[in-house]
Amino acid sequence: MEQTLTQPYKHYFRKRFFLFFIPLMVVGMLSEPMIIRNPFEELEDYEAFVLFFVFYIIILGGLAAFIVSIMWRIRQFKVKH
Repeated sequence: MEQTLTQPYKHYFRKRFFLFFIPLMVVGMLSEPMIIRNPFEELEDYEAFVLFFVFYIIILGGLAAFIVSIMWRIRQFKVKH
């Protein structure tokens, strides 16, 4: 029983995750001055860019996964009722 319930969730998650992640990432990066206006003159500038880029990937990836999971729960609740 568990296997039949997890397969549709995986498919649902894979289809919709990037629909939320890519727009969130674009908006997040365009609004961050440390990423957009970085002069890349010293080694610290490259490190700051990588730090902010990885930070945005992790945080916004988690946010996108949370949104998709909530949408899945709402969908399951509607199907059961």
